[in-house]
Amino acid sequence: MIRNAVLSCMLLFALSPMGVAGKQDTKQQVAAALEAWNAAASRGDIDAFMQQFDPAGEVLLAGSDHGEVFRDQAAIRTWVSGLFEHHRFSWDLSHADIDSNGNTAWVFVDGTMTLTNDVGETSRTPYRFSGVMVKHGDAWKWRMFDGSIPAGE
Repeated sequence: MIRNAVLSCMLLFALSPMGVAGKQDTKQQVAAALEAWNAAASRGDIDAFMQQFDPAGEVLLAGSDHGEVFRDQAAIRTWVSGLFEHHRFSWDLSHADIDSNGNTAWVFVDGTMTLTNDVGETSRTPYRFSGVMVKHGDAWKWRMFDGSIPAGE
């Protein structure tokens, strides 16, 4: 009987406007973290870019090219530093799907990546990425990022 009462209360909370509002707040927070990460990449700011990764756990970044798999902060920093020497990146985040469960969120973005070289020339390519973010204190941080250029593009 007590178990049924507890389950009923949990269900009512999950369906209440406060439960929905909490989910919406999380989506907004994760979207803001994606924007901060995108802004850091577009400026080539390696420190701000790396601050978007979870400092407390193992992280994984898989890029879109063969061999671009990095399993810790130091390896990611080394690789991204090389990219930022001559390029800036930004992603169209207007088609971002975000969902969460507690302190874990997952994202999927299907859009375009813009690459700008150090003389200002730009190119665009279809690009999609997915990833897992975790809440670290009050901030959402990347735990896993997987980027790809769709086949045939």
